Amino acid sequence: MDASSALDAGSSRDASASDASGSDAQTTHPDPECAEDGCLRAASKVGDFGRSFLEPYLEPGVRIENGYSVWTLEYVTDGATSLATVTLPFAVDAPADGWAIVANDHGTSGVGDVCKLSGTVAGAGLAGLFGARGMIGVATDYPGLGTPGVHPYLVSTVEGRATLDALRAARNLAVWLRLPVSGRYAVVGLSQGGHAALAAAAEHASYAPELDIRAFGASAPASVWEEQWRAGVMVDGPHLAFHALLVYAWAAHYGFSGPSLWADGLSGRIDSIMDSECVVPIPGAPTTLMADLGERADAIFSAPFLRAYGSGDWGDFADFHSWFTLNRIGPYEQTAPLRIYQGDADTIVLEPGTRALVDDLRAGGVEVDYQVVPGGEHTTVAFGFVASDELRTEESIAWIRGLVEAP
Repeated sequence: MDASSALDAGSSRDASASDASGSDAQTTHPDPECAEDGCLRAASKVGDFGRSFLEPYLEPGVRIENGYSVWTLEYVTDGATSLATVTLPFAVDAPADGWAIVANDHGTSGVGDVCKLSGTVAGAGLAGLFGARGMIGVATDYPGLGTPGVHPYLVSTVEGRATLDALRAARNLAVWLRLPVSGRYAVVGLSQGGHAALAAAAEHASYAPELDIRAFGASAPASVWEEQWRAGVMVDGPHLAFHALLVYAWAAHYGFSGPSLWADGLSGRIDSIMDSECVVPIPGAPTTLMADLGERADAIFSAPFLRAYGSGDWGDFADFHSWFTLNRIGPYEQTAPLRIYQGDADTIVLEPGTRALVDDLRAGGVEVDYQVVPGGEHTTVAFGFVASDELRTEESIAWIRGLVEAP
């Protein structure tokens, strides 16, 4: 679905759809000065997209149940703000006990404001995965994507809490619009979003215990295990853009003040690149991060930093070892079932790495339903966009539905 057709669709909703926007149905109000976690600073309706409008854009084999309204939110999370996209399903009648709310966390897009998904078809497509199937869908952008500051890429507490607060924000939107909600939730995500979903699982008991989260799911999750990343940085290739994003974001978020991190030919341009370019082409961007950064580690990182990173003998860069430790996914206090999907043909997040993560979680007492998907690539397994026919789309949605619809 292209951006112009989707975002300009206006009143293309099914005739049977109920109106989710009722201006007289306000029990709470977005408040630009609010400060509590999950509160709405702003909420705006993008448009209504009926089932008959959406279906021509679906890949063969994809079946949806309903259309939805698309909203964009700005909400508070742990002292920061984040944007999110919410899809509110159309139906003649809501479920008897109200709608469940499911967060679908997105994968790596970049760290600059231009890489935000809110207000784009991508954001609507992620939230729509569940919004088109009888649940309220929400896709957070994480702080720093369209809000102040550099996005703290793969910082566990930021992503996990932003996800939990996105559930709160979606609930608040529904309450404001007088839409019934069941009070049951789920969290899923792909790649960076898988890291965020697992971080949310770890934060749930202490940060948002009032949320009745029934399931956490991840597909090809980024684990942020130092030993795995260290091996990757020593191999030239397009994947080095992910290393550059991590190094840049952590240095900004935590305040690194040591020796130079960047190669001489890049150090004067790195801020501009990170501010203006993303992992995939976007309107107005001259190129992508991969194209501009190149595929040579020695042309991206300074020689001292690359030696330290590749060897694990961090020296003047020891802060990065501490940050890898902080953001590493590991065992946590489990509050809900966890399922992890991994394609065995994934060349970005490798199956042996995910298997090691699963083994570590299990050794720490976390029960994991681990699903290795034959032929699955990085973005062809689960937790993608509403229009995408992935190998485990229907299975994963049925698993979520069974848990959030249980009494």
